Amino acid sequence: RSLFDLLDIPFLGNHEYTVWPATDKATTKQLLDACGVRVPKGNLLVKGQKEWPSSVRVPLVVKPCNEDNSRGITLVKREEDLAAAIEYAFSFDPRVVVDEYIAGREVRAACVEEADGTLTVLPKIEYFLTDIRTSAHKLATDQSGKLKSDAIQAAKKDGDRQCPADLSPALHERINAMVKEAHRVLKCRHYSLYDLRIDADEQPYILEAALFCSFSPLSVIPSMAQHAGREDLKHPNFFHGLLERAAAEKPCRAAGMTSGTGELAHAPTSDTLAGLTRDVSDGNSADSEPSTCSESA
Repeated sequence: RSLFDLLDIPFLGNHEYTVWPATDKATTKQLLDACGVRVPKGNLLVKGQKEWPSSVRVPLVVKPCNEDNSRGITLVKREEDLAAAIEYAFSFDPRVVVDEYIAGREVRAACVEEADGTLTVLPKIEYFLTDIRTSAHKLATDQSGKLKSDAIQAAKKDGDRQCPADLSPALHERINAMVKEAHRVLKCRHYSLYDLRIDADEQPYILEAALFCSFSPLSVIPSMAQHAGREDLKHPNFFHGLLERAAAEKPCRAAGMTSGTGELAHAPTSDTLAGLTRDVSDGNSADSEPSTCSESA
């Protein structure tokens, strides 16, 4: 993405400066919490530095910061099981999030940008769970543990989810406002997707952001958009619309290069290869972890 930006090649979706911090669950939480978007209370553990939570107690959810599809996640209900869960999460990543468990419902919500820049929240998905979603809910494996050829489709079970989700009008409004604000805070572009938990008082909490989309018919955002009641959002119309929108941005940026803002637009930043090269020459590793605080409220 940074290379495409540097070469002025238009592309769909979020810029590198959005995707990079959002792939780290602790960083996502810190950014959202700092801007008033509700997230679960929790601690960030770092291997060799801080390896035990200090401000949250069981029941807890322990998960690696940089893993997808719920790999490495454990719901801990007993204090004596916490050490094993932390060790398991550390086997995936040297940074681990330990969050309070939000008992209640689990929902996915997506936000898309309209051509005029306004934000629309797509019909939401509710997952019907005993407690939390694990990797088994997302990717099916065979008896040897290898992913099946139809891993995503095979993991879906009849009756395990509903779209549109049956939520109260007040809860819909809370989630809509929350994901729109998260979209702005994380500086998303074109679309964004969030996992949320809903407590007994119908208060939503954002667990994490998912800022990639393959735009296949099985992808979550196209699946949600199918229920929006709009032809322009149905697959593949929405995808084609974003392609046209992204392509139209190139002549606009080219025109900006000749204006008074051109120099500012092309100033080296950390999300360009020039910025990365500068960081390395100053002694900073280009592939180092993003800086975060040791704990997340």
